[in-house]
Amino acid sequence: MANIIRTLTGSRPPPPPGAAATAEPAVETKAAKPPPIGPKRGSKVRVLRKESYWYKGTGSVVAVDQDPKTRYPVVVRFNKVNYANVSTNNYALDEIEEV
Repeated sequence: MANIIRTLTGSRPPPPPGAAATAEPAVETKAAKPPPIGPKRGSKVRVLRKESYWYKGTGSVVAVDQDPKTRYPVVVRFNKVNYANVSTNNYALDEIEEV
């Protein structure tokens, strides 16, 4: 019955003795951000993928996905459109080079 009254009023029971001591070091040991992968946003890149419409063409980087599991993390925008009237494409890190 006491638990029902506590949840209705919003009060919480006090934490166990030792829980406050373990919570503080976790805040202090914050993990540092890993360095960003790929070219910076807005930089000019040349396409090295041979089957691409924009092969050996240059475009500007729109976004880079920082997830290491992503297969094609770099989004590149071009001035020229392809046959489907599309001006952007995703590329892997080894399929582009910074100009």
